[in-house]
Amino acid sequence: MFINSKKVQAVFARCLIAGVALAVSPLLAASDKPNVVFMLSDNLGYGDLGVYGGGIIRGAATPRIDALAAEGMRFTNFNVEAECTPSRSALMTGRYAVRSGTTRAVPLPGIPQGMAPWEYTMAEMFKDAGYDTAIFGKWHIGASEGRFPTDQGFDYWWGFPNSTDVARFPTVLGFEEGLMPKFSFYEGTADDGLEKAGEYSLASRPFVDDEIVSRAVAYLGEAKQNGKPFFLYLPFSLVHHPSLPHPDFDGQTGQGRFADALAEHDYRVGQVLDALDELGLTENTVVVYASDNGPDRAEFPHIGDTGPYRGYLGTVHEGSVRTPMMLRWPGKVEPGRVTNDIVAIHDFMPTFAAIVGEELPDDRSYDGLNQLPFLTGEATASARDALLFFHDSTLMAMKWKQFKLYLKRESPDREDGRYADLWAPEAFNVVIDPKETNNIAGDGYLWLLSPLLSEVLPFMYSLEEHGLIQPGADERTEGTVTIPFFKQSLVDASLDELKKQAIKKKLFELSGGLIGEDPSAKPE
Repeated sequence: MFINSKKVQAVFARCLIAGVALAVSPLLAASDKPNVVFMLSDNLGYGDLGVYGGGIIRGAATPRIDALAAEGMRFTNFNVEAECTPSRSALMTGRYAVRSGTTRAVPLPGIPQGMAPWEYTMAEMFKDAGYDTAIFGKWHIGASEGRFPTDQGFDYWWGFPNSTDVARFPTVLGFEEGLMPKFSFYEGTADDGLEKAGEYSLASRPFVDDEIVSRAVAYLGEAKQNGKPFFLYLPFSLVHHPSLPHPDFDGQTGQGRFADALAEHDYRVGQVLDALDELGLTENTVVVYASDNGPDRAEFPHIGDTGPYRGYLGTVHEGSVRTPMMLRWPGKVEPGRVTNDIVAIHDFMPTFAAIVGEELPDDRSYDGLNQLPFLTGEATASARDALLFFHDSTLMAMKWKQFKLYLKRESPDREDGRYADLWAPEAFNVVIDPKETNNIAGDGYLWLLSPLLSEVLPFMYSLEEHGLIQPGADERTEGTVTIPFFKQSLVDASLDELKKQAIKKKLFELSGGLIGEDPSAKPE
């Protein structure tokens, strides 16, 4: 197996090893730091929005979100993790969820799973940069003391820590009152603590996003008066099942409640954008809109559409991990740009750090890449050409350029929730075969294992250096991941060689070129 050594070195540099900090350079003076509003939809499919081929085809036009896309940069190859909790963890940390012990949904209230207090979050980074921070909506990466948003860098929170489907639990056949704590909304601050603010039930479900936006608009008004830069995170409840729209939208489209919920969602996004305009905040505010993962097909008719792609929530197919994303930054990001370059939810953490001039802690590994040069047009291509996809601690697939390589797959139709062993890796060209129906691995494409190893080995090395967090743990421990088809002896031998290269490179840097090897030197 031949490994692209230049590729390995490039990927290796992304992992914070040997105590080298992830250096960033400030783009703006402190007084000109932009505000950031990050809106995250829930289970919205790639094909649901008008600008992505949905809209009226799905029963509801989405004019406000479509207009936002035209005013900024639209991404057609934006990648997330396979479920809500891992995607939200990756957003907040810039790290694969497998590193953070957040590969599965947060369970019942009070169980100590979710994002560990040790993690350094996006909210904490913004706080260190002098920002006010607020979140209104779904957290879903911690539902116990020490793991709520106000424990992780947010000044203020109103919302719910679990998923929206809990609203229907008391209505299903056989449910008994008192079996578990009621699911609650929370409200409070980092300084004063949290209080329960009502029950999340089917009765309250239609009013959640109205409350999110009402509080967000009020917060924007206060932030305007405050004068400090702010980070406002709005993880909506829509269009997650049960997609029960507000009474003002119930029946509006005539195409069912999912379409009504989609229409409401577009309206809520527009309310936030209107508030920015009315307060004179638009010109100095970065606005991001994205979805955390694809739709859950198991909840018909409360389901979104994956557009041209195969797979649904919980798989690592494109329909699950490729979602809409757009970013508007007046004067910095050219309006109307559309890109199909690979970008990932993990990239926001280092990108925002670069924008505000903060350095990320050097005691951990990051998987996100700084996309600021790409956003501003200084770079013509994305900083990444590959991404790994995991389930629990198993490497399932890798996307590299236009190819998707699978090492393990969900069982047929994902009915039994297990993973299917493959007799050989499978490969697909997702540009010409978006449904991933034509396995080309046997047609001369097994060479794709080479770029896979070039991406995997630095990741494995970083696990040896920094460990990972087991689900529910507070601190890092030793740990690894499973890589199907690769003998551990091959991985170990490759890691040993990688360590030797890293030592030579470090010696060269520390000695001013007197010892070791120049990593930039070309072989004769």
